[in-house]
Amino acid sequence: MTDFVFSRGDTDLERTQKTERETLTGELITLNLAYSSIFSTYRNFVGPPHIKVMCRLLGYQGIAVVMEELLKVVKSLLQGTIMQYVKTLMEVMPKICRLPRHEYGSPGILEFFHHQLKDIVDEQSLSQEEVCDLLHAAPFQNILPRVHVKEGERLDAKMKRLEQKYTALHLVPLIERLGTPQQIAIAREGDLLTKERLCCGLSMFEVILTRVRGFLDDPIWRGPLPSNGVMHVDECVEFHRLWSAMQQCFGDGLHWAGCMIISLLGQHRRFDILDFSYHLLKVQKHDGKDEVIKSVPLKKMVDRIRRFQVINNEVFSILNKYLKAGDGENMPVEHVRCFQPPIHQSLASS
Repeated sequence: MTDFVFSRGDTDLERTQKTERETLTGELITLNLAYSSIFSTYRNFVGPPHIKVMCRLLGYQGIAVVMEELLKVVKSLLQGTIMQYVKTLMEVMPKICRLPRHEYGSPGILEFFHHQLKDIVDEQSLSQEEVCDLLHAAPFQNILPRVHVKEGERLDAKMKRLEQKYTALHLVPLIERLGTPQQIAIAREGDLLTKERLCCGLSMFEVILTRVRGFLDDPIWRGPLPSNGVMHVDECVEFHRLWSAMQQCFGDGLHWAGCMIISLLGQHRRFDILDFSYHLLKVQKHDGKDEVIKSVPLKKMVDRIRRFQVINNEVFSILNKYLKAGDGENMPVEHVRCFQPPIHQSLASS
């Protein structure tokens, strides 16, 4: 009887321990699933945190070396693989593709573009964070804001007192006295980089855009001279027309590349005026129709175009800010061509 009681007690204990283990295992599995669900959105993500770490590891000179090598890769792609793709796709593009009249309606225009572009579809400034960084770094570099001077006070005296107040925060002299040679080199390098950014608005992005613009020298990007002497309207010979036909085939990541090339070629305004998708968006906004054309729901297509238009406008805005800032005083004089007004046929003979 005693043995039976002990045996039963052992069985209950084992059963309890087993239940606790199963409960703990279930909770861990649930917790792992929850963590996996939360962090799945960050999978394959590369962004500012990674770039900041790489910049710290590389240092000022290291970044310059890396960017130079990346520019060589960009040049090789733009003048090699990508240019060959552009040439091939340009051959598939229709030679002439006019923007249909509004009277055709958005369903008719979508069907027209689907027919015209079927082959191509089947072929397939200082940021706010930087400003905050510079403001935080200023006292540590003996860069002090201009103080308010009341009547009867001297500006130089107040500035001198302010400089004395922040002398202890000036890191470079402090590290030069107390730091190791490696710390001194890092401090001087960081001080140089920050002062250059503060004084001359140093922007790596601006320099890279200027360098990349020099890689787009092949005629395939701009097309031949227009027959009317002004601009290509219906002809599909410029890059912005090719991108207009292709942009709905990709996600928003590739739009940075397409919009950058268009901006560097000076085709931004023509793209806004002559884009196929934007034309469809304008007409559908007017007639409000919703039909299914060639298995493509018109309403969903227009919503997608509207989202891409917002993305394009944001990208063009950022690019134009840096490109215009880079021109500065050396901006070339804009050449304005004057054209004679058209003459009516009845007056041409006389």
